[in-house]
Amino acid sequence: MSKYFNRAIIGNSNMLACLSEKGELLRLYYPHIDYFQNIDKFQLGLMTEEKMTWLHDAEVKKQYYEGNIVYTELNLDGTDILQRDYVLPNKNIMIRKLKFNREVNLFLYSKLNSDVNKKVSGMCANDSLIQYCPDMYMSIFADHKISNYQVNNSIFTLERGNLNPEDYIGMSDDSAILYSKVTDITLYIVLESELKSVLETTNWVRNQSETLFYGTTKKYWDNYLKKYSNNAILKNLNKIKEKEIIERTILMYALLSNPKTGAVLASPDVDEKFEKCGRYGYCWPRDALYINKALNILGMKDLTEKFYHVWAKRAQFDNGIFEQRYYANGELAPSWGVQIDETASIIIGIYENGSFRRHEQLIYKATMGLINFLNEEYISKQCFDLWEERKGKHLYSSASIYYALKLASKMLLEINYLKYKKISTVIENNVIEIKKAILDIFVKENRLMRSTDSKEVDISLLCAVVPFGIISPDAEISRNTVNLIEERLRLQNGGYLRYENDHYIGGNAWIISSLWLAMYYIEAGNLDRAKELFDWVTDHADNLNFLPEQIERNGSRTAWVCQLSWSHAMYVIVKEKLLKQSN
Repeated sequence: MSKYFNRAIIGNSNMLACLSEKGELLRLYYPHIDYFQNIDKFQLGLMTEEKMTWLHDAEVKKQYYEGNIVYTELNLDGTDILQRDYVLPNKNIMIRKLKFNREVNLFLYSKLNSDVNKKVSGMCANDSLIQYCPDMYMSIFADHKISNYQVNNSIFTLERGNLNPEDYIGMSDDSAILYSKVTDITLYIVLESELKSVLETTNWVRNQSETLFYGTTKKYWDNYLKKYSNNAILKNLNKIKEKEIIERTILMYALLSNPKTGAVLASPDVDEKFEKCGRYGYCWPRDALYINKALNILGMKDLTEKFYHVWAKRAQFDNGIFEQRYYANGELAPSWGVQIDETASIIIGIYENGSFRRHEQLIYKATMGLINFLNEEYISKQCFDLWEERKGKHLYSSASIYYALKLASKMLLEINYLKYKKISTVIENNVIEIKKAILDIFVKENRLMRSTDSKEVDISLLCAVVPFGIISPDAEISRNTVNLIEERLRLQNGGYLRYENDHYIGGNAWIISSLWLAMYYIEAGNLDRAKELFDWVTDHADNLNFLPEQIERNGSRTAWVCQLSWSHAMYVIVKEKLLKQSN
């Protein structure tokens, strides 16, 4: 079982569950969608007198969505299994409906995610397995009676296949239960912060019908999607696959957003042990610039309004700067360095969102923070690059400051002309000097350079054209740069690297690289080429219509992170631009 790929996600605003392509429960977040991740292992198996066979060894026949309800069809040694997973929209309850084509003994093994900050334990009582730690109680039960269980040392049960119900309670992070002779069973996972609450909710669920839960959840997501059906972008889509991707984008953002702050996660986490990456379950101001633009296009402006009014105000530091990444509630998350484009992204986003008057202090402080981050040459001081890998003085960093200050001056003058006339002159002088410096320092051999110390071609070089508008798409510098991108970054499968010699996860094609290049070609008036790139991305959505971060360099399969909010955002942005050009 690989925990690096969340193939499907379900949830509500307090709970987020991640499933594998075989329907395994890989992660279960509560009480927030980005922390805590409570599950280490949650495995189902079929137990006979001879052996235990695990569902994660089954053959996948099909996996598909119905709204935000996931179906997985499996075959395990001749046993057909239909699994339906969903989370109730208004209660912290995950439901798993299982149907078998023969009578089986269903074994369930559950291990909590335990570390030094979580003192975990378990108990089996009233036909429920209750696992708990501080501030989290999880009740696992079914519409069948438990046949057998084991609380302590159940890890050994995985090896010998029998259960010992000697203790009903124990200081164990893992436990197991058995349901005998079932062909149709519904499993429930209830999460609450107190024991009394989880017991009350468990008793309430026992008196309800799964059919009613399913119908209510289906209706909720049908109505949720219907709210956006008259959106201009959906109404003008003719290709079924494009519509499916954009509808999945809307449903995905509903699962990955915090409705109180408007923040959207980059993606559910995939690598808690930091074996391959720095983790993804956070909110980056830079990602938010593109995500919020897409949310507005989709008609989800209620989230973007909250993002800038609630999240951004909470996240900003007194010096005006925004750090690298945060939790969805606006609190600072683990970061490893300064990345000045994060601050610039907030100013740009506020301007693009169109309601900036109530953000006066935020804009002013961020503007001063950006000016203070300029060096004597009027480019960005040393910081991490867009990809968060290299320290240096980068084109993207300086270009983002240029564009942010340009927009900040406009906003401040409109907010209070007399109050900000003097400082606006200072800002605009800085804007002029930054542009001069960029064209002097980051243009060599009549093409753009990504950093003062690097000549490697990088897809982010396009920022000087789009979105920051420093040079025209028709300029010789732009054309020369794009020619190098086409020559050095394009892979055999038609996708594009982020930059030369990219080794992250083996160096693959990034969805945002193709879409960024498509944005350039739209600006340059080459719509045919832009459509080719957009179609390539459409063709490389996965079978659930998610757009990943990367596609394997020599093939067509997802290489890393199955749901990337930035990829989906760029897809929506490019599609809207193409539709506008076609009308």
